[in-house]
Amino acid sequence: MDSSAIVFPAFAMFLLTASVLGYAAGSRLAAIRRGDVSIRYYRLYTEGEQTPRLQQIGRHLQNHFEVPPLFYIGVLFLYATGSVTPLAVALAWLYFASRCVHSFIHLGSNNVTHRFVAFALSGLILIGIWLLLLVSVASSAVQ
Repeated sequence: MDSSAIVFPAFAMFLLTASVLGYAAGSRLAAIRRGDVSIRYYRLYTEGEQTPRLQQIGRHLQNHFEVPPLFYIGVLFLYATGSVTPLAVALAWLYFASRCVHSFIHLGSNNVTHRFVAFALSGLILIGIWLLLLVSVASSAVQ
């Protein structure tokens, strides 16, 4: 298998994060133009407050910089150690898909139960990626 195949789900995850970033920026600009929030709020995040929707979008964007970096690191280690397998690539795509579902729920209906299921699934998939890496590296070290 071509080990570079693991890069594509990582790139897709980057595009998802970039899309959320663009959505957050556009939403903030629109709220400032409408007068829903003062531009002064964004100096130190202390003057006034955001609307609940902007808080929701901002929290979702922040979430993309909490657990997903562990995905990027795992993918990088898989690539660097020559541990990329079809299963690893499939898990990486499943991680990306579960994060898309999480984004869709969080920025849509925001049903906490559904959102938690999507988040938990992405976490289990991430654990699977790291376990694959561990098994691959450990088996290489034994040989």
